[in-house]
Amino acid sequence: MKRTINILLSSLIALGGFSSCEGILEESPKTILSPNEFFQNPDGYESVVVGIYSGLPLYVTQTHEMLIDIYGMPSPESEQALPVYNNQPTPFFYNAGNAWNRPYSVIKDANFIISNLEESPLDDVKKNQLLAESRFLRAYAYFDLVQLFGDVPLPKVVGDTYESLKLPRSSQEEVYDFILEDLLFAENNLPDEAPQEGRVYKLVAKALLARVYATMAGNPLNETAQYNNALEKALEVINSQKFSLEDDYSDVFHHAEYTSESIWEKQYVPGRGGNSLHNSSCTLEGYRPILVPGEDFINSFPEGDRRKQWGIVNDKISPISGTVLPPYFQKFVDNDLVDRGTGPSGAIVSYAIPLIRLAEMYLIAAEAENALNGPTNAYQYINQIRQRARVDKGNATHVPDLEGLSKEQFQQAVIAEYNWELHQEGHGWHNMKRFNTFDRIQEVRGNSLTVPIGAYNQTWPIPIEEITNNNIEQNPLYQ
Repeated sequence: MKRTINILLSSLIALGGFSSCEGILEESPKTILSPNEFFQNPDGYESVVVGIYSGLPLYVTQTHEMLIDIYGMPSPESEQALPVYNNQPTPFFYNAGNAWNRPYSVIKDANFIISNLEESPLDDVKKNQLLAESRFLRAYAYFDLVQLFGDVPLPKVVGDTYESLKLPRSSQEEVYDFILEDLLFAENNLPDEAPQEGRVYKLVAKALLARVYATMAGNPLNETAQYNNALEKALEVINSQKFSLEDDYSDVFHHAEYTSESIWEKQYVPGRGGNSLHNSSCTLEGYRPILVPGEDFINSFPEGDRRKQWGIVNDKISPISGTVLPPYFQKFVDNDLVDRGTGPSGAIVSYAIPLIRLAEMYLIAAEAENALNGPTNAYQYINQIRQRARVDKGNATHVPDLEGLSKEQFQQAVIAEYNWELHQEGHGWHNMKRFNTFDRIQEVRGNSLTVPIGAYNQTWPIPIEEITNNNIEQNPLYQ
């Protein structure tokens, strides 16, 4: 079992180093320099900001996706995957450690550059742009933490001693206030266009604000007035005319560059790998798949849905055994590797991972409009997503337009649409939490669960190192 490190106590202390960025945003130099040496050059400030992106994506397969109702049983050979699937994670599991450590690493890097930017020789416009970028990434990390773990420590500045970092857990309300403060600053100060593909810009901040507001409107905060803000921000992104839905759902994936509906993506250098979701999804012999489609989910799609026809492969013949492979999600699987019988050790896959894309904004707009005013004006948003999903665009029986639904029926339709459209993109567990639909796991998996679904499912266990070293209270543990 991998051993997680105590990120909050160690990596939040600025020792003069920073993370070099991987993939598209790769920067030089790669050696560790002291702040005084590196910041002699004004370009150094921007390089350090770019370096924060090396901590992305924050996606941890088992915490962000596995414990939701759309997945089937993972490979029993996958370390720790089966206990998570059976609702029995522990604070000792490295996936819980990764889900805690990765965001705090981003926060550490962001706090480091923010503290140095305040006294930098840059002009005010450039300084505010880099501050906005750093504060956006810090907010993005805190948003992930607060959803997964609830109340969390809230370091806002670089710590200079271990003792200064032994922070208590801040309430979720306080964390969300800090997230909004950072994101609103980012919205006001980020440039209209990204200085480099893969970096954030003004519309990315608006899109993340839409997601944050929609989340705050749901469980556990239930600040339903935030739906007004969620709708406003989602429509600002939609109406910007900067993005458009790809005509074919399959064209959203299997690429290294942005598509017409990409708002923000994690990119990798082609040929150098980086995207592990191929290995997590592929059911070819030799793999240990974690995220595989459950039978109920496969059968849940409307007639003529491209998201099932292309998105779920269920008739692939193994070049190794000659038998039909178990169904698998195609979003991030390179079928050329499958056809060649390439095992996981040789699977170099550089497909970009969508972090925010236009389809989500349409679904947030539909959800928020329905919550505020009922479905009458919400159909226009959800039906655009459904029309794009049709195998035959001219056949109205393929993923038919929704109509005549009650407010509650429309809400359930939105939940289903999130799963059909965004599965495997890191939204799964977060959406189950805010819609408070964990009982669906119990319905699908029933007595196969080692531990029944309960109130403890609202948070993940905090890594044992943090409990031991920081003396903070553990979340309710799974029995």
